[in-house]
Amino acid sequence: MIGLTVLSESEGWLHQLDPTGALKTFCEQHRFSMDRYDYDQHTFLDLLDYMDFQEFEHYLFVLRGQGERTLRLVAYLQQRMLHVQFHLINERGDVLFGDPYFLDKTIPLEGTTGYTQPIELQDALMSLFTGVYPDTASRQPQPLRHVYVETTDLLDSITPTLFDQMTINSLLYIDQSTRHDLPVIELMSRTPVLLAFSDTLPFSVRDRLATFERSDLDAAMQQWQETGVVLNPEQRIGILDYATLTGMPSSHRLFIHRDGIYADYEKRILLSKAFDLNICQLRQNQLATWEVLLPIPQLALYPILFQLASAFQGTSQFVTPYSVFELPRTEGKLGPLTMIGIQNKEGCFAFELLTNQLFETDEVFLAILEADQKERFDVLPKRLGTDYEAAVRTYKELIYHG
Repeated sequence: MIGLTVLSESEGWLHQLDPTGALKTFCEQHRFSMDRYDYDQHTFLDLLDYMDFQEFEHYLFVLRGQGERTLRLVAYLQQRMLHVQFHLINERGDVLFGDPYFLDKTIPLEGTTGYTQPIELQDALMSLFTGVYPDTASRQPQPLRHVYVETTDLLDSITPTLFDQMTINSLLYIDQSTRHDLPVIELMSRTPVLLAFSDTLPFSVRDRLATFERSDLDAAMQQWQETGVVLNPEQRIGILDYATLTGMPSSHRLFIHRDGIYADYEKRILLSKAFDLNICQLRQNQLATWEVLLPIPQLALYPILFQLASAFQGTSQFVTPYSVFELPRTEGKLGPLTMIGIQNKEGCFAFELLTNQLFETDEVFLAILEADQKERFDVLPKRLGTDYEAAVRTYKELIYHG
C-alpha cells in the first residue's frame, strides 16, 4: 500500500491540508491511500506505530511551501523504519527525499491552501509556562506536549527516548539565547523536535504572567465564586504554573533544571533528581501532588476569565454558572458552556467561547444570560416587567441563530 499526505509548514509547525476532489480522484486512480494524521495529539512514537500498523510499502509526503522540519521528520521516519520507503516532494514535483524515479505522475494540488497562524509559538509558550491547554480533555493521559530545559548542556543528560514521546507539534524551549552547540546539533540529528530559545520572540511570555501562591489563588477563586469578580490589576495575560498550582492533572509538560526534573517552572513539584526516568515514571510521580482547588470545568474556565479581565480597565464582574452575579451560583451538573457575560465601568459585554468573539450588549442581556445558565427563567418576569417576552425572544435569536 502507498500512503500519501499533503502538509504545509509554518515556522516549524506542521499542518495537514484537506485534499481536493481532484486529489482524491488521483489517489483512487493510482492506488494511493489518502492519509491524515493528527500531529498535535500524537507523539513521534505514535507515528512510528501507526506507520507500522498500516503496513505501508511506500509513503509520500507532499509539501506546500518551505519545510526544513518536514524534511527532518521524513528522514527520522526512514531511519527508524527501513521496511517502508519514504518520499518527500514539493508542490512543483521536485524530489526532496527518497527515490527520484518513484513518482512519474503530476499530483494535482490546485485548490489546497497552506495553513498560517503566526501566534503559534506564543500560544505554545503560554501553555508551557501556565500548563493550560485548550484541549486537555481530548486524550488521557495527556501526551508530553512541551519541555523546558534550563541550558543546552543538560541535553546530554536527558534520555533520548524522552523526546520521542513528545507530540510532533510540541516545543522544546531552552532558556538561553539562540545557539547551535554540539548538544543541540546531536539532538536535532536524532529527533525532529521543534526548538525555541529565549530570544525567539521579541518579548518574554513568562514575564507577562502573574505569579500566585497557592493559597492566594485559592482565595481569588473563592472571590470569583462569591462575587463574580476576577481581579487582574496588572493586566497579566495568564498565571504562571496555573495548572500545577490548582492541582490539574497536567502531565503534559516538564521542566528540566540542573538539580532535577520538575512539573512546574517555579520548582515546587520535584519529579526526579535523576535524568534517566521515562515519561511514565515521571507521570506517576506527579500524581501524588495537590488536590484540585475546584472542579475541572471551573479550573478550565478561570484562566479565560483572568485573561479577559486584562482587556479592561478597573474591575470586571463575570456572568457564569459557577459564580454569583444577581443569582446564586449553580451547584448541579451543567451542559456545555458557550458564553460568558462581563460587566465593568466600560459597559456590558458577552464573550462567545467557541469563536473567541467579544461583543457589546446591555444589562438586560446579561440578566437573561444568567437566568439561562442557572435555569432560573422564573425570576425574569419580575426583573424585566413588560419587556420580558420581547427581550427573551431577542436573546434567543441571538444565541441560537447568531
